[in-house]
Amino acid sequence: MYSLSISPFTTNLNSKKQKLYSINENRLKCVLKCAFSLTEEEAKVLAYLVVENNKAIAKDIAESLNRNPEVVRRALRSLHTKSLVVRKPYPLRKGGRAYLYEVPQKLIEMFSELCEKLDTIVEEFSSNNKGH
Repeated sequence: MYSLSISPFTTNLNSKKQKLYSINENRLKCVLKCAFSLTEEEAKVLAYLVVENNKAIAKDIAESLNRNPEVVRRALRSLHTKSLVVRKPYPLRKGGRAYLYEVPQKLIEMFSELCEKLDTIVEEFSSNNKGH
């Protein structure tokens, strides 16, 4: 599996720094499955790209997630069809064809904002219900 950053992180966008909220991977997977009607595998792959890497080829994603490469490729094709990832041709050292998949930065920012709001709601709910 892969680990998550606990603190907020920054990224350089259009020459200005923007702060992104640290995303809870499990919460993100649930939101993605619900909001976009994704399968478990699609949500896993998309959450990995959002939280860990942002850009990767299917083989590397499959290795990182310890998943079957064909299952990951199928999930990526579906995510591409749904416009949740973009892909660019990627030359392989030994020849052949692959794609480099990437989550658009605007989507990462929106997912980050959404997760931050959800965390606030959960914290407020939890603190309001202590002692009840």
